[in-house]
Amino acid sequence: MPGTHGHSLPPVPRYLEIARDLKSTIESGTSTPGHRLPAERILAEHYRSNRQTIRQALDVLRQEGLISTEKRGSFVRGDRPGEAHARLLQAPPEAQFPLGALSPRAGIAASTRLVWEAAPATYATQLGLRPGSRTLVHYYTASAGDRVIQHAVSYLSPSLIAQIPLLARYERTLSHHTHSDLRRLYAWAADAGLSLEHNEQLTMAPGDDRSDGVPQLEIHREVRDQHHRTVEITLLTFPHAEQGPIYHFTSPARDVRPPL
Repeated sequence: MPGTHGHSLPPVPRYLEIARDLKSTIESGTSTPGHRLPAERILAEHYRSNRQTIRQALDVLRQEGLISTEKRGSFVRGDRPGEAHARLLQAPPEAQFPLGALSPRAGIAASTRLVWEAAPATYATQLGLRPGSRTLVHYYTASAGDRVIQHAVSYLSPSLIAQIPLLARYERTLSHHTHSDLRRLYAWAADAGLSLEHNEQLTMAPGDDRSDGVPQLEIHREVRDQHHRTVEITLLTFPHAEQGPIYHFTSPARDVRPPL
């Protein structure tokens, strides 16, 4: 018992108290799916706390799959508690990293390489790096026979590495993980409480040796988290335009019950 040896249990952190109160409001049905939570400033005033504590409380709710956060604010999810978080951890095929990469199958071989090197100067500032500073860089190549049909280079930010334990371990022992499988990167990010937004620009670039001089399709992708930090920059190249990307998206139906 707490008082047996003259010790008492440590107090519950304030952010957990706030998270529990918000959670009870959501689970009671007071805040319905799609409802936008009050702004951090308003929540801080309501709970007589600071905004950093409110952010920690909201992070707890995101990790439990109760809310999602975007530029417009934090919203109550329509899934039952636990279901959304479980789906994020499963990393559906369309969410694999790098997005749009071909999976190995008959006639197509894929190879990856993870290195610790400097990002181009044009990317460094966006990623929160000093010019010349190194970060984790992921290379991906898909080939059909002796012809490269897809190539991707991804630069990961220090903020992303710091929040995903597995990436931090790769950073420390990179020489042992040069062929690391990062396909579940977006699931790991979700598990860390990150809500990611993808922005892409498609261009036709001049041909090179890989495309036999034929113009090639390029996708420049920037991924940002809910704090508007750039966490990934990827250049995905298709040396032969006929091998362009095909995306599959699903939009789950809401649980709408017919009127009685």
